[in-house]
Amino acid sequence: MKKIVDFLASAKLAITLFFILALFSIFGTLLPQGQPAQFYLIKYGKTLGKFILLLHLNNAYYSWWYVATLFLFLINLTICSLRRLPISLKLFKWDSSEIDPDKIPNKMSLKLNKDVTRINAFISNVLNFKKVEKEIKEGYLFFRDFNRWSYLSVYIVHLSLVFILLGGLIGVIWGFKGNLVLIEGETSNQIMPFGKKEPIFLDFYLKLNKFTIELYPNGMPKEYISNVTVIDKNKKIDALIKVNHPLQYKNITFYQASYDEVPQFIISIEKNGKKEIKTLDSMLPLNIDNKYDIFLDTYMRHQGGFLVAKIRIVNEDTGEQQIGFLVEGKPLTVNFGNEKITFNMEGVKPLYMSILQVKKDPGVVLVYLGFICMILGLLAVYFFEPKTFWIYVKPDNKGVLINLGAKAKRERDTLILKLQDLAKKLEKEA
Repeated sequence: MKKIVDFLASAKLAITLFFILALFSIFGTLLPQGQPAQFYLIKYGKTLGKFILLLHLNNAYYSWWYVATLFLFLINLTICSLRRLPISLKLFKWDSSEIDPDKIPNKMSLKLNKDVTRINAFISNVLNFKKVEKEIKEGYLFFRDFNRWSYLSVYIVHLSLVFILLGGLIGVIWGFKGNLVLIEGETSNQIMPFGKKEPIFLDFYLKLNKFTIELYPNGMPKEYISNVTVIDKNKKIDALIKVNHPLQYKNITFYQASYDEVPQFIISIEKNGKKEIKTLDSMLPLNIDNKYDIFLDTYMRHQGGFLVAKIRIVNEDTGEQQIGFLVEGKPLTVNFGNEKITFNMEGVKPLYMSILQVKKDPGVVLVYLGFICMILGLLAVYFFEPKTFWIYVKPDNKGVLINLGAKAKRERDTLILKLQDLAKKLEKEA
C-alpha cells in the first residue's frame, strides 16, 4: 500500500500527467472537435483518422483518458499537499522566541557605547520588535515576524489547482457540448453532443425566428445573427445570438458557431389542367393530391451560373418513381400512366440554417474560483515571503554588544542588506 501511495504522490507522476494533459490539449486545439467520424477518415486518411477516433481526439476534452488523467492529477496533488502540510504547519507554529541567542542565523554584530535601557526602548517602541519575556542569559532577546501566514500560501495555490481540476471533472461528467441546428421557423430542443450518437433533449425549446447575415463589401460574412425565442412551458423570452454574444439560459450557453444556406425552389406544378405554385426544399418532401411525393435529392450550380435541381417523384399507390432535372426556363414533364405532370422552376430563394454550439458546464464556477485562488496564492508566495529578525542585546563593561540575525524562506541574499540597514538605524537613532 505504501508503494502505491508513494507512486501516486511522486513528482515524476505529476510531471508525466502534466505533459499528457498538455500534449493532448494541443491535439484538442489543433484538430476540429465534434465532427462526424467520416470527416476525420476523409480529411486525415484512413490510418490517422482511425487513430484519432480510437483516442477520442475528435472530442478530446470529454474523452475517457482526459477524465482519467485529470482524476490522477487530482489524487497526486491532494496526496502531495497532505504529505507536506505537517512541515508547513510546524514552520507556521514555530515560536521565534525559542532560538538560542548565540546561534542566530546570518549573524551580524555591532558595538554601541550607549545606555542599554535606551536601546531596548528603541527596539521595542520604534522598530516594533517583541521582547522575549523569559529570562535570557546575560542579555535581552527581541524578535519580529513578517508574513508568518505565508508558510501556508503554497496551499492556496494547491487548493486553486484542486478547484480547477474538480471543476473540469464536473464539467466533463455532468456537462456536455454539442450542436443545435435550426432552420428559420423551426423549434427544437434536441442537442447532438460531440462524439456521441444519442441526442440530448433540453427541458425547454429554442425557436429560430429569423437568421440574418451581414456581409462585407467583398461578399465575405461580417456577422451572423440568430433571432430566437426561448420557449419554457408558458414562458417565452426573445433574444439575439451573435458571434461573441452568446445566449445563456438555465446554465446552458448558446454560441453562434456557423450557418448554412439551403435553397428553396419555387416551382409551378401543372396536372390535369390545374396549375399551382409550391415551394420545394431538401428538408421535407412535397406532396401532391395525397398521391405523389416530390423529393429534392440534390442541387448544384452549373458552370453557366444557373441552378440545377435533381428531383424524384414517387407514386404512393404503386411505388413507381421517376427522376428528372429542373432548370429555370425549361419545363420538366413526367408521365405516370395516363397522368401527365409538368414542372417549371419559377425561382429560388434562400432558406437559412443556423448552427448553434451549445455548452453546459456546471463546473465553471469552481474553475473561476480556482483561478482567483491561484492569483491570490501566487501573489502571497512571491510577494509576502515569511521572514524573522532577531536582535540580541548583551551589556558588558565596555558598552553594549548587539547581535543581529534573520532567516527567510528564499530572500537569503537580501537579508544581509536589511540587517545592515537595521544596524545603521540602531547606530544612529538608539
